Amino acid sequence: MRILSILPPGLALHAEQFRSRFEAMPREWEFDILASGDESLNGDRFANAVLHVHPAERRWTRWRMIRRTAGMIWRAIRIARQRRPDVIAVYDPLTLGVMGVFAKLASGAKLVVEINGHIRDAEAARLAGKPVSRVRRTLFNLVGSLTLRMADCVKILNSDQYREWADVLQGKPVVMFHNYVPTDHFSDRGDAGYLLCLGHPFHVKGVDILLKAFAEVRSRHPDILLKVVGYRRASERAMWDALASGIPGVELLDPVPYDQVQQYLSRCKALVTPSRSEGMGRVFIEAMACGKPCIGSRTGGIPNIVEDGRTGLLAAPEDPEDLARKLDMLLSDPDMRRRMGEAGRERAMSLLSGSSYAENYREMMEMVTNGICEKGIVFNGYEAREAR
Repeated sequence: MRILSILPPGLALHAEQFRSRFEAMPREWEFDILASGDESLNGDRFANAVLHVHPAERRWTRWRMIRRTAGMIWRAIRIARQRRPDVIAVYDPLTLGVMGVFAKLASGAKLVVEINGHIRDAEAARLAGKPVSRVRRTLFNLVGSLTLRMADCVKILNSDQYREWADVLQGKPVVMFHNYVPTDHFSDRGDAGYLLCLGHPFHVKGVDILLKAFAEVRSRHPDILLKVVGYRRASERAMWDALASGIPGVELLDPVPYDQVQQYLSRCKALVTPSRSEGMGRVFIEAMACGKPCIGSRTGGIPNIVEDGRTGLLAAPEDPEDLARKLDMLLSDPDMRRRMGEAGRERAMSLLSGSSYAENYREMMEMVTNGICEKGIVFNGYEAREAR
């Protein structure tokens, strides 16, 4: 089977954690990977894949974005015509989805469109505090609906995404399973006495909720620290610094390379990320692979990853009091943390592992190429395989 995979910008195309996803796939498959990034990697081959790298723009402007998109559409068409893939897989139904539709029309290949966030009506952008015009919301809906209707199969991460796009997806075959995480790369390196929150934008990750909850429990657990790691726009730094000031034990840290992310996760006491919106929650799988208990919010894809009461605790969304109760419960019970950490690692290394992802991906692709008759959610990868 030959697959053209169209991926978003900003990926570390040279990194082992990126390439290991393709190394986990069946050896008889061949991948052409189209992405924008470091052009020196164009033509690079590894495992059963070859990179087609479109140069990234050094400075973003609307005109340059349009020019880059047009160039990548034309490149996707050329690759599809030359390589004749059986399946084209795109990471999102918006810009990349448009590339996938053009490549499908040029080659006759099947099209798989992934939904990796909660994007309808530009919800994620609104939550990040950015104004979103009615024109842009309409455009998101129009483009997303078009590309999803053109898809032969849609991959989602959680059932909320299915409900968001129900008017389109109820007539489509849909699969639901986690994204690839190189779980074998993570390990437990002890407990350095800090809680960790990881990701951005801070508003979407619920950092303000976490700061309120941490301030409430810190007096009962005076030795605990809170490290919040992630990107903050320059215009937001003063606001977040003001929210954290006066709360002992809080550190707001800039983003770090992936290997340092692993170090932070491997030495934390627990991961706490009370997101307002979350497609899956990759960082929860990474923390569980390190044997760490997790606290998240009961929203989006988090309940698919964190088993409430077994591998971690789930708090009500937008509820700092409930989050404080869950924090106090976990910090007060070392045996609970140990049990949850062990159960989380077992879940991460089995149902949510990189090899489990590859098996789900193989099953999806074989269904697509063989023709899927069912509509709606065809299989749910968060269930044990024997239950499907």
